[in-house]
Amino acid sequence: MARDIHYFAYGTLQKGLSNYADMTDVLGEPRGRFRTVAPFAVVVPHERGCANPGCSLLHRMAALVPQVGALRAEGDVYLVDADGLRVVDRLENYDSTQRTGPYVRRAVAVVAVDGAAQLTAQAYLVRDPAPWRALVEMGRADAVACYTADMATSTPKHCCVRAPGHPGVHDTIDPLRGRA
Repeated sequence: MARDIHYFAYGTLQKGLSNYADMTDVLGEPRGRFRTVAPFAVVVPHERGCANPGCSLLHRMAALVPQVGALRAEGDVYLVDADGLRVVDRLENYDSTQRTGPYVRRAVAVVAVDGAAQLTAQAYLVRDPAPWRALVEMGRADAVACYTADMATSTPKHCCVRAPGHPGVHDTIDPLRGRA
């Protein structure tokens, strides 16, 4: 199948971060570094957690949130096929037929950091941005342009410590609500 879908990774799927190694065969090498054209911030709670039952890691969760100041979120763009995007959908707990999970997948305009190219890429935005903006306003999260390796430092979720290598569904610790 042709790799013809651009995917914008702003969190743990950026090259070298905690989920990338497990997805290298799906993602391949990044096509380059890009940032959003419209204002988006990567909101990163101060406390480690992960509301995503598709992810096996406990880390400072990254959330792409529109219109938090004038920030333009930065990340890697990959070229994937439809099967690869479905694999990423599972990791991100995204199902286009359901209204559950922390993210919705949408097309987002991105531009290369050197300005040489602009394209539209699939990205996972928070389903409801208001609570994420509130975390920033309350001082419980940072709004940044780039999610970095120190933010992505992770350990296995509690369920994976109890049963190493088990298939998902994984424990969730929602930074908006606490343990689920």
